[in-house]
Amino acid sequence: MRADRTAQRPSGRGINRRDLIRYGASTAAAAAIVPALPAATAAAHTKEPPPVLPAPRPIPGGVKLPNGPLIHVFAPGPAGVTLPFTGVQLQGLDVEPSVMTHYRGFTAIAFHVGTATGSDGRRYDLETDIRALKGRYVAQDGAVHYGTFGFI
Repeated sequence: MRADRTAQRPSGRGINRRDLIRYGASTAAAAAIVPALPAATAAAHTKEPPPVLPAPRPIPGGVKLPNGPLIHVFAPGPAGVTLPFTGVQLQGLDVEPSVMTHYRGFTAIAFHVGTATGSDGRRYDLETDIRALKGRYVAQDGAVHYGTFGFI
């Protein structure tokens, strides 16, 4: 039978490896965050909002929602998969994930499907198409810009 070593230690003496790692990680995180706080709070309290970049050119075509508008976006993913709530079909793995034309950069995409429970206890169907883009693009005014975008 194995003895419980923590029970044999006098109260307040020693620290186990798990606690050492946990406290060390917390201390490291605090040390990394605290120096950035003055700059973050100063930026949050400036009077002028950050500059807004010119809008990019949307891609031609896109997805037509059932009984809805044309959205300048394609749905990359395994062909034949249909999203359950909107009825959108994924269009294949060689489909443009970006939502803008004349763009060179990184694009990340995620589709989420499931249910959520509201604070009122009701259950809701959930389906998302979330994209993040970062790179160089040509704006509607023809100028070249570098920006970061989110699409939800």
